[in-house]
Amino acid sequence: MVDSMAKNAPLSRSREDYLAHIYRIQAVGHNVNTGEVAQHLGVTPASTSAMFKRLAQEGLVNYKSYSGVSLTEEGERAASHVVRRHRVIERFLTDILGIGWERVDEFANRMEHAMPDEVLEAIERLLGGPDTCPHGYPIPSEEGKLAVATGQPVEALVAGEWAVIRHVDESDTELLRHLRERGLVPGTLLQVAETNLIDGTRTLRIGDSTLVVGQRIARALFVDRVVDDA
Repeated sequence: MVDSMAKNAPLSRSREDYLAHIYRIQAVGHNVNTGEVAQHLGVTPASTSAMFKRLAQEGLVNYKSYSGVSLTEEGERAASHVVRRHRVIERFLTDILGIGWERVDEFANRMEHAMPDEVLEAIERLLGGPDTCPHGYPIPSEEGKLAVATGQPVEALVAGEWAVIRHVDESDTELLRHLRERGLVPGTLLQVAETNLIDGTRTLRIGDSTLVVGQRIARALFVDRVVDDA
């Protein structure tokens, strides 16, 4: 039975963090398991399972032990609000303050829970209503609607194909720094010039430059193929 008192109470920061992470995983079409959430949030699987049970009692998730977790309609609405705030703040930090995109997740985590809606709305107006975060993931609308994050990893392309980077794996700060320094950011047009079937490396052509990347990067860049209609 849903705890009606808890249901109507403001969500704690920890609850918002759990809901937002479940939302992000679901949005890319993956099932949500206890271990993945625990690892990302830096907590134990046992404490994660306990939180899933509390969220289920409050009507925010569907949860059964060993079967994963999913958001209810109410949980998705609450989570989309948190993710929206987070991604708008990330965009502000990169576009206006010039902070490297590998650092903005940490700062946004601190700011998203305390920033008044009025301030967030002013930031969004200043930015011109951005559609994505710096890493390329869609920003939910005020109504909670979320565009589909398109793209497949570069490793799925064959030599000669052109593509545009849509979003990147945002889970590793060192990787993000590496990608930024090499211009591998959303909106970049690239061509797979060569693939090495022995070691899995790929030679990418970006403008007048070429860059050899390993499998880690080839799996972290999500792109849309560019079809030549000529």
